[in-house]
Amino acid sequence: MTAEELRPLFEALELTADDVRPLGSGGTPGPRFLAVDDSDVLVGRRFEGLSDELGEDAPFLLVVEGSPDDRRLAMWRNALWPLVHVGAVVRCSGGSARLRTLGGQEPIEGGIDLTGSILFGRRRKHVMSPGATVEKFDRNAVGWDGRPGSAGYPHFRWMRRLVGCFARPDREAASGGARMRVLDFGCGAGWVGIEAAKTLGDVELCAFDPSPEMVKIARANAEKEGIAHFDGRVGFGEDPPFVGEDDAPFDLVLSSGVVSFSPDVERWMDGLAAMLAPGADLIVGDINPTSQGFRRRRRRKPLLPVREMNARTREEIRAGLESRGFAHVRNGAYQLSRPVPEAMHVNETKLGGALTYPLLWMNQVATFVDGSFGSPLQDRFDSWVMHLRGPA
Repeated sequence: MTAEELRPLFEALELTADDVRPLGSGGTPGPRFLAVDDSDVLVGRRFEGLSDELGEDAPFLLVVEGSPDDRRLAMWRNALWPLVHVGAVVRCSGGSARLRTLGGQEPIEGGIDLTGSILFGRRRKHVMSPGATVEKFDRNAVGWDGRPGSAGYPHFRWMRRLVGCFARPDREAASGGARMRVLDFGCGAGWVGIEAAKTLGDVELCAFDPSPEMVKIARANAEKEGIAHFDGRVGFGEDPPFVGEDDAPFDLVLSSGVVSFSPDVERWMDGLAAMLAPGADLIVGDINPTSQGFRRRRRRKPLLPVREMNARTREEIRAGLESRGFAHVRNGAYQLSRPVPEAMHVNETKLGGALTYPLLWMNQVATFVDGSFGSPLQDRFDSWVMHLRGPA
């Protein structure tokens, strides 16, 4: 299709139609589009030159003509990664169109004479930029706090307690008799650090997050849970706070579900390593991109959160930290993979929590049966966690 034929679509997406040029047209980098047939097999080769032609914050539209199903669109989405992250899909048929994002669907006004689907994305670098991250985290902060009394809350707290209590350092040995310093590295609502502090007793709990709203919630949660010594700041893992002349290093650092949000994992690990006192304990965990559930989602769903596409395996993170002088202590795996998350969603949305505790029991038993917390059957679990010790 030509740019002129797609003009109504561009305008419906609030793009300046004359600025959206076909891929391969050269010129000044900016918005680009490419039209392909849903039976096209030359997937990867279609995007040659895209990196040079796409503007830093400009959109890319892949128009897939015909009747591509979700699997086919997911294939194209996977081919665009890691240069471009697809954040929306437009489906067109019979002169009408609907825009679908992770937040829901809505009709696009105006006639669009196209039968097919459009993948709408921007550079991964832009989607994961500091400004975009803060905006997203602030907008979703309340929803990421967990809601006491809801069907999913027991599982929410169990996961955070498991990570927060994965290692229990010897307080005396760790702090030399002073108040032990604990850092929640990318704290979100603060619950991982809070669970650790409640287990260890009278500690100084520090926390940071890119989102000011998240830090505000974490501070309120710490106060509510009786944490007497809490310091929350705003910052990113690649350039963390608590590194000033008056800031002592930490005896225990915890980071759960954070590294998959990092646009620069090497810098993120450098920031993590800089926080620890000599020989201190580190707990780090994240989602497992090789689990059965997440692999199935990548094959079947055209829209996925950027962190799912960006997630790293525990082996990658372990190797990166060991290269920085850390010693591995043990692995953990938790949160059963498909179909348990799907069952939990049905439990929360349709069953009024009737299966909350049976499903939680299944997760707890499976985590215990994994036993070694380093089982080769890692693909049974959607999340991993590791205990490492910093260089002396």
